[in-house]
Amino acid sequence: MTKTRSGLIAAAGLLLVLPTAASAQLQETPERRAACMADAMMLCPGAIPNKARIASCLASKMSQLTPRCRAQFDKQATAASKTSGSQH
Repeated sequence: MTKTRSGLIAAAGLLLVLPTAASAQLQETPERRAACMADAMMLCPGAIPNKARIASCLASKMSQLTPRCRAQFDKQATAASKTSGSQH
C-alpha cells in the first residue's frame, strides 16, 4: 500500500514538474506532460521531482522514449531551430 501511494504521489507530482524550456529541451505544456509522463516515470524515476534532471534524463534516453514523447522533443527542436534561424 505504501508503495502504491508513493507511486501515485510521484505521478501527481510529475504532472507539475516536467521540464521547462529554460531548464532543458522540452517546454512544459499539458500535451507534452501527457506525452512524456509515463516515460519519465519508467525511465527516469530518480530524477523526479527535479525538472532539469527529468528533461536531461529523457533527452539522454531518446532512443528508449515512446514515439509520442519523442515527437514532443522533435517538435521543440524544430521550433527552436526556426526561432534561432529567424534571428540571423
